[in-house]
Parts: sequence; structure tokens; C-alpha cells
Amino acid sequence: MGEEIEYDFRGEISCDECHSWIEFSIRGYEYPVGAFNFSDSECYGGSFINEPVVEMDYEFDFDYYDEAYAEYERAEYLLEYYREKIKRMTPRDFELFVADILEKLGFSVKITQVARDGGKDIIATKAYPIPYTLIIECKHWGENHKVDVSVVRSVYGVQMAMQANQSVIVTSSRFTRDAREFAEERENLMALWDIDDLLKLTINQ
Repeated sequence: MGEEIEYDFRGEISCDECHSWIEFSIRGYEYPVGAFNFSDSECYGGSFINEPVVEMDYEFDFDYYDEAYAEYERAEYLLEYYREKIKRMTPRDFELFVADILEKLGFSVKITQVARDGGKDIIATKAYPIPYTLIIECKHWGENHKVDVSVVRSVYGVQMAMQANQSVIVTSSRFTRDAREFAEERENLMALWDIDDLLKLTINQ
């Protein structure tokens, strides 16, 4: 579990009455580093009136703690802000929101017409280092309405017909287990982004 540090304090004193020398050793152990574990002691030629105890005084970096907590609060605020923002979007606003994320990831995007999307809401492409095409289907659904495997199968069929490199299904909700298993069996051909994935992508840009 890591390195152990031993602190060994040794000394000797002379008895004022008998002039005998008394040797003593007081040890403390830190294991793992940064966590004081225990102490012990030994005395030769005499005895301790009170058993000595080693104590460690660790300095707490309050500035670091305050900064870390402030960063945590900021992340929590952003997550909740975007979660509510996504919830209030229209389906079309949601498509535009996803398209903006893809553009920031380096893709050129084209949003299809609402009535003629053909099972794909966005087509995203990259020309470098090799031509690469994604088709993206967006499902702006309520948090209790999971995307099931029938949707994933349908998008995969469109992907094969277009010979696209990969398909991505993005939802403001989540996916059923069957939907995830179907996508995982296709390995790198399909990706599923649920609300948590979408929020991470949003705040990390």
C-alpha cells in the first residue's frame, strides 16, 4: 500500500541521584505516507513515569481545499444548468445543440430537413486525415422514456445503407440494456450518447 516512514527519537540522560545513565527511544510510524499510524517507546536503565506518545501535526492546505470545493461546486452548477436547459429544448433545438458539439469536436455538420431526415438528423464529416462520415440520430425524450433496441437497429440499417463509418444516437434520456448490447456488439460502428455523456461533452469543451 505504499512506503512506511519511521521516526526514531533517541536520547540519554543522567540520574541526578545515582548518576546512572538512562537511554530511551521513542518511535512513530507513518503508513501510508501522510497518515500517522502508531508509536511505541523503550527505556533502558529506568522507566517512563508517563508513556510518551508521538503526535504528528499535519498542515492542512485550506486554500487548496477551497479551490477544489469551488471547482466542484462550479461543475455541479454547470451540470444542473445544462440538464435543465436540455430538458426545456424543442427537438429541433436539441439537434442544433448536438450539431454544435460535433462542430467543436472538429466535424463539418449538416442538419437534415425535419420531414425528410430518413433516420438521420445530422450528417457529420471529417476530411483529414482520412474521409470519415458519421450519421447522428437525436432523440429528445423525457428522462423516463428510454431509447430501445428497435431505434438502434433502425439507425444501424440506415448506416449500412449509406456506408457511413459510424452512427451515433444521442438522447436526452437513457438507453435500455438491449439497446446498449446491440451497439456494443457492433464495436466501433455505433456509439450511444445518453444524457450523462452529453453533459460531460458539454462542460468539458
